[in-house]
Amino acid sequence: MTTLLDAELETYEKNRESLLGSAEGKFVLIKGGQIVGVYESEMDAITQGYRQLGHVAFLVKQVLKVETPLNLMSGLLGV
Repeated sequence: MTTLLDAELETYEKNRESLLGSAEGKFVLIKGGQIVGVYESEMDAITQGYRQLGHVAFLVKQVLKVETPLNLMSGLLGV
C-alpha cells in the first residue's frame, strides 16, 4: 500500500548519505523525486515549501545519522 509521501521518503533515502555529508542537522525540503532545498531551521523549510510549492503535500525532514520515529497528522486532512 502506498502512502502520501512515499516518493519523498524514497528520495530522502536515496540521497541520505550525501545529505549527511553536506547537510547533517539541517532540514531538507523534498517534493516527489526532487530535493527543493536545504535550510537551517524547520520553519524556514516549511515556509519555503508553501511559498515555492503551494498547499500541496511535501516532506520536510531533519538530516540525522540516528532517526527517532515521529508521526504527526495535519488538521487539514480532515482526519
